[in-house]
Amino acid sequence: MSVRLRIGVIGGGIAGLTAAYRLSRLGHEVILWERQHQLGGQAAAFPLLGTAIEYFYHHLFMSDREIVALIEELGIGHHLVWLPSRVGFYARGRIYPLSSALDVLRLGIVPLHDRLRVGLVTFYLQHVHDWRRFEEVTAEQWLRRWVGNRAFERIWGAQLRAKFGPRASEVAMAWFWNKIYLRTSSRRSLFERERLGYIMGSFNVLIDRLADAIRESGGVIYTGIGTESIERSEGLWVIRDSTGRTTPVDVVVATVPSPLVAKLFPQLPESYRARLLGTVYQAAVTLLLQTRHALSDIYWLNIGDPNLPYTGIIEHTNFIPPTHYQGHHLIYVSKYVEQSHPYLALRDEEVLQAALQQLPKVNPNFSAEWVEDYWVFRERAAQPIVTLRYSQQIPEHRTPLPGVYVANTAQIYPEDRGTTYSVRLGNVVTSLVQEDLVAGRLTPTVNASNAHSAR
Repeated sequence: MSVRLRIGVIGGGIAGLTAAYRLSRLGHEVILWERQHQLGGQAAAFPLLGTAIEYFYHHLFMSDREIVALIEELGIGHHLVWLPSRVGFYARGRIYPLSSALDVLRLGIVPLHDRLRVGLVTFYLQHVHDWRRFEEVTAEQWLRRWVGNRAFERIWGAQLRAKFGPRASEVAMAWFWNKIYLRTSSRRSLFERERLGYIMGSFNVLIDRLADAIRESGGVIYTGIGTESIERSEGLWVIRDSTGRTTPVDVVVATVPSPLVAKLFPQLPESYRARLLGTVYQAAVTLLLQTRHALSDIYWLNIGDPNLPYTGIIEHTNFIPPTHYQGHHLIYVSKYVEQSHPYLALRDEEVLQAALQQLPKVNPNFSAEWVEDYWVFRERAAQPIVTLRYSQQIPEHRTPLPGVYVANTAQIYPEDRGTTYSVRLGNVVTSLVQEDLVAGRLTPTVNASNAHSAR
C-alpha cells in the first residue's frame, strides 16, 4: 500500500479491535487506547477455574455471520462450538420451559386462546423482513393490540418492564421485532430447541488473537491508558492520553459510548452532538455466583414476575457443562436499571445479600451455603434504549469533523447490540476510511515512520 495513514482508535472493545485489525492489515499505522487494563469491553473474561469466563454472559446466534467469519479468518474456528440451549420463563412463582413452539402452547400463566395468539404473533414476527413498519409504534402498543392486554401484561410486558423499567412503554416495536426474529435463525424448526455458539476458553480467545494480529501488523495497543482530550492542530488530531503523552494522528476512530465521544470532541456541530447525547443507555449490574449446585436446569431464564426483581438469570453451566469449570456451577444474576437507580450504587456485598434473599423463589432448596464465591460487575452503557424513529436519531459513522469516525453500540440498528454487530461496526468503519482515502478526502500528514512521537 502506497498511502499510509496514522490512525488512532479510541476504545478496545470488539468494534475497536476489529477496526484496528482491519486497518493495520491494510498497511495503516494503528495506535489503540483502552482505558481499562483489559481489552474486549463487555465481552472480556477473567481467569477462573482453570479457564476463563466473561464478566457479562455471552453467546452467539447462528445468524452471527460477521463474528463467525472473523473467528475462522483468525484461525481459531476450532474453539467455536454450537450447542442446544434451554430457555425458561419465570412467572407467578414457577419456571415454565420456553424453548420451542410447543412450550408456548403449554405456558399456563394465560388461558389457551391467549397462548394461541402469542404463538401466532411469534410465528408472524419471525417471518417479517421489513422491520421499518415497526419504527412508528411502540412494542407495548403493537403487542397489546395483537396478543391482548392479559397476555401482554403477563408475558412480554413483564419482560419489557424487567429490562427497561419506567422507560418500557417507550421502546419501539422495531427493537422487540428483532428479539423475536433473531431466534428464527437459531432453530432448525419451530419445534426444536435453539442452538447457540460459544468460544471454548471464553471470548478472550478471540480478543487475545485480535490483539496479537494487530501487533503482528505493526499496530500499537495501550491498555490501562485513557484518552483525556483530542485537539485539532496543523491539520492533525492530537490525542492526549492519561499519561500526559500526546500523539498526532491523521484519523480518529472512536468506538466508545456516544456521550464520551461528545466530550472528547467539543468542537462537533450542535446537530451532531444532539444525536450523540440523545442516546439514553440502560445500565447493568451483574452478579456472578460460583456454587456447589445448579439452581435449575435452564440456561437462559427470562423473568416475568415483579416479585423477582431481576431481568434474567443465566446459568452458564447449563450451557457449557460444569466439567469445564472443575465441577463448579456458574450463575449470572442480571439486572438492568436506569442510570439513577439506587441498585447501581449498592456495594458488592449488598448485591449478593439481595440475591440470597431472592433466589429461593427460583429453587426453594437454594441457600447461602451453596455459594463458594461471587463477583459483581457493572456497566453504565450496557443497552441503548431504542425509541420511536430511532433510525433518524443515529449519528452517522462519518462525523462532520475531518478524519473523525464513530462506531459504537448506539449505531447498531435494527438489531440489538451484540458482538457480531460490533464486528460489523469495525468492518464498516474500515471501509469508510478506505473509501475516503481513495476519494482524496483523507491525506496523510503525520510522518508514519515516527509512530510514537510525543509533544
